Amino acid sequence: MVYVDNDPLVMVHARALLTAAPGAGPTDHIEADVRDPERILEEAAKALDFSQPIGLMLIAVLLFIADHEDPHGLVRRLVAALPPGSYLVLSHSSGDFPTPEAVHAFRTGAIPVYLRRHDEIVHFFDGLDVLDPGVVSISNWRTEHEVQPRPDESETATDCAVARIP
Repeated sequence: MVYVDNDPLVMVHARALLTAAPGAGPTDHIEADVRDPERILEEAAKALDFSQPIGLMLIAVLLFIADHEDPHGLVRRLVAALPPGSYLVLSHSSGDFPTPEAVHAFRTGAIPVYLRRHDEIVHFFDGLDVLDPGVVSISNWRTEHEVQPRPDESETATDCAVARIP
């Protein structure tokens, strides 16, 4: 496992956790930003065997990447480096439900957040085999055995999916 984060304080905790659990298997941490996929891939290759399937988890990270920074291109670059049979797990907050004023407030806050429409989130999975139940609201993820009613999409406003790299 390789954990990547660009927050120095988070990395202090990562170092402490990784050294406190000897024998937990090969683990590493990289202080890097998703905007630098080449560095992430280079550093990750020191700990991961890129000839074997790899799971890439981009959970609540792409909402901090502005459109002009090409979030879809960043995902494509990371996925392109993974061998067939690997998986992409991704979640992203949806801009389909908040008011235009709320979306503007998110983008202009102290830490800008870039909500994206459902179709823009689906686009992250282009060329991949998306597993059931597809790109759905987290409130609809694997709900067949859950107590109903579940929160609706506007209450959770985050889409997620798992996809296999062919």
